[in-house]
Amino acid sequence: MKNKYYDVIVLGSGMAGISIAAELSKELSVCILEKEKIPSYHSTGRSFAFYIESYGNEIVRKLTTASKNFFLEYSKSDSKILNQRGVAHIAKKKQMGKLKSVYNDLLKINNNFDILDKQKTLNLLPCLNSDNLEASIYDHNASDIDVNLLYSIYSKLFKSNQGKLVTDISIEKISYSNNSWNLITNNDQYRGKIIINATGSWADEVGSKFNAQKINIVPKKRTVFCFKPNNNISLSNDWPVAVDIEEEFYFKCENETILASPADETISLPHDAQPDEIDIAIGAERILNATKFKFHNIFNKWAGLRSFVKDNSPVIGFDKKIDNFFWLAGQGGYGIQIAPSLAKIASNIIMKKSNEFFIKNHNINIDLIDVNRFN
Repeated sequence: MKNKYYDVIVLGSGMAGISIAAELSKELSVCILEKEKIPSYHSTGRSFAFYIESYGNEIVRKLTTASKNFFLEYSKSDSKILNQRGVAHIAKKKQMGKLKSVYNDLLKINNNFDILDKQKTLNLLPCLNSDNLEASIYDHNASDIDVNLLYSIYSKLFKSNQGKLVTDISIEKISYSNNSWNLITNNDQYRGKIIINATGSWADEVGSKFNAQKINIVPKKRTVFCFKPNNNISLSNDWPVAVDIEEEFYFKCENETILASPADETISLPHDAQPDEIDIAIGAERILNATKFKFHNIFNKWAGLRSFVKDNSPVIGFDKKIDNFFWLAGQGGYGIQIAPSLAKIASNIIMKKSNEFFIKNHNINIDLIDVNRFN
């Protein structure tokens, strides 16, 4: 069994793991260890991803805005990471108080948003049921994220920097000595100065094996289903994403198909998430009430886990209980859209570099995402 030494060992190959590995591998030797046979198998590989600056709490929205330059920099004319679509946060008459509250909160960070009346909202989304619609907040800059392209860009950066990705790994023994971690696995032995825990829903479970503090991460299941309306509604890929102002559902049109979700957040144990029929039925009922769609058959469905801590903000930083163990977890449903900024901030902390750019230009308070805020 060979003894391989790296400056950094990243546990987990999802978007969090590959993005920070790509950043760190510019200057350090980095290895990613992945327990599955396929990289990014769980949340990243099942993401219904948008770039929405009106999504999440205030710190998440700032991290989203701070990620935009990366998305634009690595987009080519024929292959863009972001494809502008827009999103309409739709509200019924009884939800107008919520709409106004959300709108005022959004304006704290930027002014990409307009309140549209019923008719203007219907002009954007003629599939909506006018009887259950009063107005919307329209986010002009919201975009689809090409997750495969984004992952590929980070993967190529990582490989070009001689990064190593090993899959189908089971860690059998962990020890720490001489300022280094030693991991004995099912197929090899790996040594590294720093461990990064980017294992998503498994973050607390993995952390406990290293005797790290608990962050009390809570995996929550999110369901997506697909259907083709069987009534005479002309579908358009140009429609914005429709999101209920209270996040009871959302949907978008893609290639004559509606991709939809009940926006469920079922608390789960870490596992290979599968969709439940009850969640699909709830989502279908909500969308039938909100739209003119008629459909009887669901032809595709899947589910994934989104992991949160109690304040719904990401968790980064060195564990204060043990040495050289770094957390990168708790991205919730925002992991794709905040990946570039979070990876850069985290890598700056690890390499003892300044995060002044993010603090000054985007007013990001690093303490609000520091793992030690819980202690």
